[in-house]
Formats: sequence, C-alpha cells, structure tokens
Amino acid sequence: MNIVKLVLSAAVVSFCLGSQAQSRDWRNGIWHDPQVRYLLADMCLGGNLDMYRGYARDLDPDSREAIRLWDTGVRVLNTNEIQRCWVTNHFGKNGAVLRIVNRGSQRTISGAELALSNDGQFSQSEMRLVLLDLSLGRQAAFFEERAQTEPAVAEALRRWTNGCRVLNASWFSAQEGGAKPRQLRFKSSCLPADAALVRLNSDLPYSEVNVRYFLTDMYLGGSRNFYLGAAESAHEMACKEAVERYDSGVKVVNLDDFERKQVDGQTLITRKADNQRISGTEVRLSTD
Repeated sequence: MNIVKLVLSAAVVSFCLGSQAQSRDWRNGIWHDPQVRYLLADMCLGGNLDMYRGYARDLDPDSREAIRLWDTGVRVLNTNEIQRCWVTNHFGKNGAVLRIVNRGSQRTISGAELALSNDGQFSQSEMRLVLLDLSLGRQAAFFEERAQTEPAVAEALRRWTNGCRVLNASWFSAQEGGAKPRQLRFKSSCLPADAALVRLNSDLPYSEVNVRYFLTDMYLGGSRNFYLGAAESAHEMACKEAVERYDSGVKVVNLDDFERKQVDGQTLITRKADNQRISGTEVRLSTD
C-alpha cells in the first residue's frame, strides 16, 4: 500500500471524495503545523519525496510548507521515537493502513510530538504577538522594517500573508493613547497578553474551512460513513473533525441557503441562487 493512503493531502482528498462528495478548500488555506511535521517525519522515514513535490505543485499548503522546509535542510530530530507501521483498520486495503506511530505501539502520532532541526530559530512568543497585533488591526507595513532584521517578525508576516490568523483574537484588545506605545492586553483583566495563550489557525491539524464544507455536505445528504472512511483510510483530519461535530450535534444554522447538486458532472454544495461552489467560510454553525 502506498503512503498516498496515509497523509493529509490534496491528492488524497480529491481521490477519496471524487464525485461522491466535495473537494476541499485547500488552495485557500494556511498550512497546519502538526500535519507539516507529520509529512516531514514520513520523508525522513523514507516517504516518497517526489509525491510530496507533486502535491506541493498542486498548491496543497501542508505539502508545500513541508517541501519548503525539507529543501532548506530541516529534518525531524527524534525519528528514533517513531516508525512507519501497518495499523489494523477495516477501512484500509486488506484491513490495515500505513501510519506514522510512536515506536513500539500502534498509536498514530499527531505531529506535535516531533522536534524539528529549525525549532528555536525564531521566538514563537514574539511571532504570535505580532500576529495578534495584526489580527487586532495593525497594518502589516508597520512591521516591514523590523522584519528585515528580526526572524520572528519576518515569520509572522510570512504566515499572515499566507492566511494565518489568530483564532481567539476576541480575548484581547489593543490599547493605545497618550505617550505609551500600543499595548496588547486581555480584555477581561487588562493584563498584558500572554503569547502562550494566542491560538493560531495553523496550530490545528485540519482546515476549519474544509470542516464546515464537509459538515454542510453531510446535512444535505452526503454520507457520514463516506467521510468516516476517508478519515480512517487516508488520515484525513478535516473529515475526522467534521464527523465528530456531526455526531455531537453541531448544526449548520444557515443550511437553507445552500443545496447539494450536480454541476458539470461534479457534486457540489452551492448557493440556491447559482451553481458556484461555496466556500466553508460561508457556513455558520450553532457553535459559533
């Protein structure tokens, strides 16, 4: 069985979902750090580099970022703690799927367990505070000069340009006035913002946009078991998250705005007024 059945990638999702469901919004998304680390681990353990380069050319953000890091010499440092392993799974061919697991077990890693050789090259705290400042309205031009000499600022701007956003920006406020410089604080306590509590969309192992699209498809008649199969057989984390939300009763509150139909031979979720495929950003959930 090829590693193509293992990873979260544009090609895998397109293959798995095909005309039965929906292709995902991966072209518009930021990469997901846990998945990038997972892909780098597979490369370090002998995964097909040319396959990942193909996915990167197709603009899959996770593969694109993993290849960028690989080509600059970044490697997983703790490969002694992981291994490629066949894991029993009735969704897989011959009842098994290939996974990256903790050595000596069949527990699939998330990617967060992995240490990279470039960890520590910039301050995560400073990067997150810059992204918070941008999410609270600061213009990117304000940081451009600093980005020339400060790696954390440069990384923040690179991520911002690629769609990285703070998920919990509503927890914070930017206070300015008088002779004091702009200060980032918790809204509730007015204490200085703690970068460790700044959550980024790139911290997640899945695309929120894709989750909302898949959830809408299930509520409009798409097969829950189909998405579960994609999650289990292809390690597709957005499918897994969509199924979990569906099973826990999360609803699409603007479902009446959409319909599921065939357009040019493909099954799409569209607005009722046209045949244009929607983006998951248009979907509102009961948990919002």
